[in-house]
Parts: sequence; C-alpha cells; structure tokens
Amino acid sequence: MKKHILIVDDENSIRELCKELLEEEGYKVTLAVDGQDALDKMDFDVFDLFLVDMAMPRIGGFELMKMIKRKQPLAVIIILTGFSSIEGAVKAVHAGAFQYLSKPINADELFEVVKAGVDYSEDLYGPLQKAFEPGTDTVQKGEPIILHGFSPEEKVDFLALGRIRKYDIGENIPIGDEKSGSIIIIESGEVSAWLSNTTVDYLQKWDTCGEESFILASSSFITLRAETVAKVRHFDRKKILDFFAYKGEKLLKRFMINLVNSTFFKWRKSIQRIVMLKLITGE
Repeated sequence: MKKHILIVDDENSIRELCKELLEEEGYKVTLAVDGQDALDKMDFDVFDLFLVDMAMPRIGGFELMKMIKRKQPLAVIIILTGFSSIEGAVKAVHAGAFQYLSKPINADELFEVVKAGVDYSEDLYGPLQKAFEPGTDTVQKGEPIILHGFSPEEKVDFLALGRIRKYDIGENIPIGDEKSGSIIIIESGEVSAWLSNTTVDYLQKWDTCGEESFILASSSFITLRAETVAKVRHFDRKKILDFFAYKGEKLLKRFMINLVNSTFFKWRKSIQRIVMLKLITGE
C-alpha cells in the first residue's frame, strides 16, 4: 500500500512541486491550502507523514503541529521553512517535529527526509496501526452519528429537545447528571475528554458524548473540558424517552443502534490513543 503524505502550504507552487516529486517516488499525496484545511482532511483520511509549512495565515505551522498531534499522537511531521524562519523550525523540532526542510526545496533532500520520516512512522506504529487504524469507519461529519437514519424533520425535532450552553476556555462541562442531562452534542468549538489524567479524545462540531450514561442511566466517568470557547447542546434523558414514546418504537431502535455504533467508534479511538501514548511514554 502506498504511504500517504499530507502537504500543508499556502504557496501553490511549493505544494505542487512537492506533490509532483513525491508522486514520482511512489507516494500518495494529498494537498491542504492551510492549517484548517489540513485538520478538516484529517477527519476523513489517515496520513503516514505530514509536510507542514512554518509560516501560514490563520494557523501557523507550530500551532498546527500541536493540533495534529492532538488528533494523531504519533504523527510524524516535517516542517517546511524559509531561511528566515529556521530558528522557529528548530524550535518545532524540539517540540516534537521529526525534521525540517528549508526552502527552496531540494529534491534529493526532500526524498531523503521523507523516506526517513516514513520509516520512522512505520517503526512507531508497527502492527498496532492496522489493529487500531483511525478513520476506517464511514463517518458523516455533517451530522451526529446518533441521528443517522433520521428524516430531516426528525433531526430537527430531536435537536429542539436540547438546550445550548456556552463554556469558556478551561471550563469543565458537566455530563451525566440530572442537572446537565445525559447526552451532549458539540455545536461549536473544541472539547477535550479525560479519563483520569489521560486525554482520550478531542470533540468538535457534531461530536457527541454521554451515550453510555443514557443507556445505563448512570453518571459518566469521562471528564470534559472546553479547549476553546464552546457551545454544547445538552439533552435530558427523560425528554429523549418521551420523544421516542411519541415517535414510535422503530425510531427508538434506530437511535439505540446509533448509540452503540457511536460508543464503539469513540472507544476504539480512545483505546488507540491510550495505547499509542503508552508507547511514547513507556509507562
């Protein structure tokens, strides 16, 4: 299978040059025009290596590197930099980047560093990569998994059950009790999920949490924290049950299947993250 590389650079000429050179070497290459585009593409694909420009609008290379590591803890990242930004690239290497390449791009140097990065990625993941591969499920990011198979009207009616609350950076988000409700849906922003002292997931728009507390009618053992200003829609368990009592058993069964699928998908990602972090820290 071809190794998949994501190139993130706001300069079209650099993106296209690297793509052409690497594809000739047998790599599969995807392009991103900036940091946000790169993060969006990570929601739908898995990459063996990242080439990230140091200086970009909206999200700089150093910040993007940290955000990529949140999504994929063992990501191997090569920083692309101009001569004037080499000091920043060195700082990125100290912070976890694999290596840096200076512009203008030298083909031989590019091939050498990319091959070393891909080999390093294989060594990090080993046989676990296939067992815990993220992104192998088909996920529609335009809606929560728990609403798959609902009609447009049923989705609107269900969402109307929830109440939206705003949380500031660093604020804990309650879940699984009578006051906060059971299930939540992220409306905007980013929320981290913690198990003890380990970050097990990062939730974004349309991601959900609390499926287990709804199924078991118990408090959640996950702690949630707003990493950015976030808007969260809270759903009361009783209101959900009343909703399905009115809508009928068929839709309730669909909802319960969705809850199980959503729970499985999230916990597989969490297990992968915990295992990979254990490999990194050796604990």
